[in-house]
Amino acid sequence: IGPQIRRFVESEKPVLGVCNGFQILVELGLLPALDDVMSPEPTAALYTNDSARFECRPTLLRNDNRGKCIFASEIPKKKVLMIPSAHAEGKLLSMDPRFVDRLEENDQIVFRYVGENGEDAEYPWNPNGSPSDIAGICNPAGNVLGMMPHPERVLTRFTHPDWTRGYDSEEGDGLCLFRSVMKKLI
Repeated sequence: IGPQIRRFVESEKPVLGVCNGFQILVELGLLPALDDVMSPEPTAALYTNDSARFECRPTLLRNDNRGKCIFASEIPKKKVLMIPSAHAEGKLLSMDPRFVDRLEENDQIVFRYVGENGEDAEYPWNPNGSPSDIAGICNPAGNVLGMMPHPERVLTRFTHPDWTRGYDSEEGDGLCLFRSVMKKLI
């Protein structure tokens, strides 16, 4: 089904892979896709967390995309979202020594883990040890997004771990990703 998947991605339809879905997009060669729409073999991998354990907790993500990714198009740059993570193999790695630099140059880093004050993340805020605190990346066209944290788990405020603190909005932080892509589709 490779040719059909390739045509689908080339047609600029949105593709989202969360957690295991991110792993599948990487294994298929759809991410990071630095040199082609779909690499013939994986050029990156999602490896065992530095803790060597399953990590399940709220994580803070900062939108660092400069505008390429359709899933972040309605999220203000540098906005921090609380999105839960739950994975054992989420550390994004590549054999390419310029991997992170190339992602940066191509505007493919969408979300980064950050600490409580928006600073660079260390464990436990970066639950897996991904270099440059990478939590989510897109393809060069911006229509394929892979991320380890789970935005679908926080569509409403009531599913946030701090939901009793009385926020003005009933929307959860994950909803903005889906609003962004819907706005592009409509």
